[in-house]
Amino acid sequence: MLAITNARIMTVSDGVIESGTVLVDDGGTIAAVGAEVAVPDEAEVIDAGGRTLTPGLVDAFSHLGLINEGLGWAGNDADEATDPHTAHVRALDGIYPFDRGIAEARTGGVTTVHVVPGGSNVLAGQALAIKLRRAAVADDLILRHPTGVAASLGERPKATYGGEKRMPATRMGIAAVLRESLVKAQQYKPEKERDLRCEALLPVLRGELPLLVQAHRADDIITALRIGREFGIRVVLLGATEAHLVADLIAEAGAAVAAGPSLAGRGRQETRDVGFHLPLTLHRHGVPTAIVTGHPQLDQPYLNIAAALAVREGFTTEEALRAVTLTPAEILGVADRVGSIAAGKDADLVLWDGDPLELTTRVAWTMVEGRMVYVDGRDDGGDAGPQDGRRHGEVRF
Repeated sequence: MLAITNARIMTVSDGVIESGTVLVDDGGTIAAVGAEVAVPDEAEVIDAGGRTLTPGLVDAFSHLGLINEGLGWAGNDADEATDPHTAHVRALDGIYPFDRGIAEARTGGVTTVHVVPGGSNVLAGQALAIKLRRAAVADDLILRHPTGVAASLGERPKATYGGEKRMPATRMGIAAVLRESLVKAQQYKPEKERDLRCEALLPVLRGELPLLVQAHRADDIITALRIGREFGIRVVLLGATEAHLVADLIAEAGAAVAAGPSLAGRGRQETRDVGFHLPLTLHRHGVPTAIVTGHPQLDQPYLNIAAALAVREGFTTEEALRAVTLTPAEILGVADRVGSIAAGKDADLVLWDGDPLELTTRVAWTMVEGRMVYVDGRDDGGDAGPQDGRRHGEVRF
């Protein structure tokens, strides 16, 4: 048993405990949390020194591990831009578990990341949620696989295939390719001939997984919702730069949004109006909204800074923190495991040396499933052992 004591605990789901304790069992699960928690005699103790403890941050839209830091084209495996329909492509098969971006994410308190392929294809492939453990194979990072099938509308499919004088060259063509692919999957008979593209879409058509649609312009967002209604499928919008213009319709459709990255450059016509008005407006309309990095558009460790800037634009601190913890966990279907500090959830925890949403605040340590993965300015990878002799109870600040 591990006990983290004397912490200001921002539970996200149940308010703030000004001086509390979190107990973590041997399986890396939170056993208890509260202001008056009895610490077993045999427990290793970490005294938080009155600092702030939050859940590990959750990023609902990223290319972490698919676009590797410092490797150029050789490390870019995010986009199979060779055919408009590659629903059968899996982000799992492109993740490099030794990407330095994974270690750097831990330094910013990020513990769960939604890795999404594509952008150039109408149907880009299967996404997954990963835990930022240290692992030699991508399979050992999996939290949930798949989380949905990624799709893309607008400029990027047009630019990729229109220049080749092949379909889709227009927004009409993009919608047609998407609808045609869904119809084909509806008619799929696996006993006749196996088709991996159709197989990937079946859970979406059954309502088990969402269609994860990268769309920025308001008309593309409405197209995504229209097709969602036609096929009775659940839609999660990614990016959604102009979603504030149709926020009421998004709310009416029951769609969720991984909004942004709002702290990013205006590199394209579709994203020229990017800003933190977007997540604020969506939230005020009752749309489940996550603040994201879109890594590497915004480096993964700066997710808390993006949340802080949302506060400047009108979010409360509690709303902004929820937008990078529990709300994205709910969107990804993993809120039973991560996103808040509560008994029964994974002990994915971050100790901050100040307000988590202040620019000058640093992460003192990051924990995934009860194991330290970042301590004292270094990536510890969960192997607090031979390299320095430290165990959990011996962490010093």
